[in-house]
Amino acid sequence: MTFGFALTAPAQDNPTSLSEAIDRSLEHATNSRIAEADKEAAEAAGGLLSSDYLPNINSSLTYTRSQYPQIVTPIREQGIFPPLDDQLYEANIQADWEIFDFGESRAMRQKTKVLADAANIQYELAKMETIEAAASAFIQLQQLRELKIVQEERIEALNTNKKQLESLHREGRVAKVDLLKMEDAIVEAETAIIATHNNIDEVLEKLSDDLGMEQKLSQEDISSLAFKNDYRFSPNQIPEESVPSVSAAHRQKQAADFEAKASYRAFLPQLNLFAAELLRAGGDLEIDDQWMVGIRLSIPLVAGKKIVNRQVKRKEAKSQKIMLEQTRQQYRQQLNKLTNAQYEAQKRIQSIQTRIEYLEETYRVENLSYHKGRATLTDLLTTESKLNSVRAELLAMRAQLRMLNLNIAVLTGQLNKEMAIKLAGGKQL
Repeated sequence: MTFGFALTAPAQDNPTSLSEAIDRSLEHATNSRIAEADKEAAEAAGGLLSSDYLPNINSSLTYTRSQYPQIVTPIREQGIFPPLDDQLYEANIQADWEIFDFGESRAMRQKTKVLADAANIQYELAKMETIEAAASAFIQLQQLRELKIVQEERIEALNTNKKQLESLHREGRVAKVDLLKMEDAIVEAETAIIATHNNIDEVLEKLSDDLGMEQKLSQEDISSLAFKNDYRFSPNQIPEESVPSVSAAHRQKQAADFEAKASYRAFLPQLNLFAAELLRAGGDLEIDDQWMVGIRLSIPLVAGKKIVNRQVKRKEAKSQKIMLEQTRQQYRQQLNKLTNAQYEAQKRIQSIQTRIEYLEETYRVENLSYHKGRATLTDLLTTESKLNSVRAELLAMRAQLRMLNLNIAVLTGQLNKEMAIKLAGGKQL
């Protein structure tokens, strides 16, 4: 009884490569599209036109008909009463320009700018996660493909052994119970391959959605990967503050600090320039033109809402500081966890390969012993089942190591398309 490792499945003329899948995923995946929209919204909020130091210009048109006549134009000469009319037409243009507020508006603008930076970091992180998801899907699919091949070869080998047992049973050399045990092993193997088929369908369904495909992809639509090398990715040493999660949290803290600063400056005076142009006429449409300019100093005296807002913003800034510390801790813990899991996976791969060699030899010896009547079929099937499980475990560990490499590259903010293709293929950078 033999088991092989035929690592590739039949493919169509132009199967989708991982490179093409990543490009399509970046275009269609919902998480990257949402992050891109958030980034654009944050950039718009932090644009130049959002500054409170730009003048505001408003205009209004009014028609009034009253029971009693009203003054059309103001008194301009002593002793001369202005004209009256029961119909008034007004056109008003007003400009208001805040020229000084002790930095309140500047702090709010700085807040929107750092929030835009945070949104941009989140967008880049979302793109890396999208790339990771596409690469992981290819890795999972390849693992399941190879597992399916191993399972099919097992079923084929068990059926071959079953035919041999049937021949021996007819000769009276083996008991009926041995045939039943073999049939049970075949049913178990067939059940396992059904589960593998279902897992393949689930991966293809999700990958099809991420790639924006109208119809679900088949196995033949996806190019194969090579599960040969077991490379362990070591990330470049970069400052902790530069990794995406910490960098975004740092900017969130900065935004909260700026907002708290603005809430304090709201208690200080504001200086504004204003101007207005008023066009007014009565029923006979004789237009009167009047302009005015001035300067206004606003001094807050009693502002309960501002006091509460100041307290709230200070607490929010404190909360963001704690969250930044928590993000740093989580990053260190996650990186340590992934690195340990990566090392463990590589060691388990080496251990599993040794076990496979041992179990293959054990099975060969027990198979010879069984045919000579020195071993039971139960012992033989137990060894065969262990061998099959260990081979499946080897495929799982190889896939896990590649996905751990991708996880670490995303966590440290280093993943890109080219790196993902190499890591998924087990190639050293």
